[in-house]
Amino acid sequence: MISLEEWVDIKSLYKQGLSIKAIARRLKISRNTVRKALREGPPRYERPQRASKLDQFKDYLIQRLTDFPELCAITLLEEIKALGYTGGITILKDFTAPYRVRRREPIVRFETAPGVQAQVDWAELGRVVMNNRAVSLYLFVYVLGYSRAMYAEVTTATDTLTLIECHRRAFSYLGGVPVEILYDNMKQVVIKRGAHGEHRLNETLLDFAGTNGFIPKLCRPYRAKTKGKVERTIGFLKDRFFCGRTFVSVDDMNTQLKSWTEMHANRRIHATTNEVPAMRLKNEKLLPYMQAIPSIERAKRALFVFDGAHLPEVQVRELSVYEEAARA
Repeated sequence: MISLEEWVDIKSLYKQGLSIKAIARRLKISRNTVRKALREGPPRYERPQRASKLDQFKDYLIQRLTDFPELCAITLLEEIKALGYTGGITILKDFTAPYRVRRREPIVRFETAPGVQAQVDWAELGRVVMNNRAVSLYLFVYVLGYSRAMYAEVTTATDTLTLIECHRRAFSYLGGVPVEILYDNMKQVVIKRGAHGEHRLNETLLDFAGTNGFIPKLCRPYRAKTKGKVERTIGFLKDRFFCGRTFVSVDDMNTQLKSWTEMHANRRIHATTNEVPAMRLKNEKLLPYMQAIPSIERAKRALFVFDGAHLPEVQVRELSVYEEAARA
């Protein structure tokens, strides 16, 4: 292939009236080369593609995203690093962007002081076959508002007693009980909502709350963003833990989940606080579990009697109230 300079010489000599034979003789190239240069125009050079650190992992990434398109880039990065990848995340994001499906939506955040609040919710994980019958799986998630330290477990039921046992394990795992726990309209918590804020709570849960010294709080129906911390944590778990993993049983699932929560979820740098949840947990100032018996005055604030039934003083607040409190 001739150089660009040679092509310019050929064109210039040809415009001066020299024949192809004369040009070939003067430039010491073949006549066919001169004809080709005049016919095809200037030579084009394509810079050779450099090998990428990601090349050997591209088939793996495509297969993973074909099976699990909601896998996030950070999870994929961790996976291929374990396989020997030494590059960064930017090239990974650029390559996988056409294959990944984003699931999250932006959510307004509010903050609470240490030890004040935890948020609780269930999430459905679908159905599996166990002992030749289809069983529904549920994810219990408990998040402390200040530290973002979390506890989670998978259950096959969502009744009130299961909910209470999940609370007990969460209190024990995280080392104490907050002042209040925020719930949505789950049937295991609220039996009936009143028009003026006097809501009938499940008495079994209410007794558990009074014994352990926390006050149940309800967010408004269909206002899941009021408890956005637990909603985002559920999304985080689905993206970073459940997506792409396999399990042999519910026990195996919970064993893996507990290990992952301890070694990763509670020890990562949280995207909102920019701190490690396990470190912030030390400043949560939780009431020690098994010592969290409410005082008489606190019990009076938490409970009152209405028509012979124990009802909690549940405060339902608009999200704007929390936003104002966060700015104060």
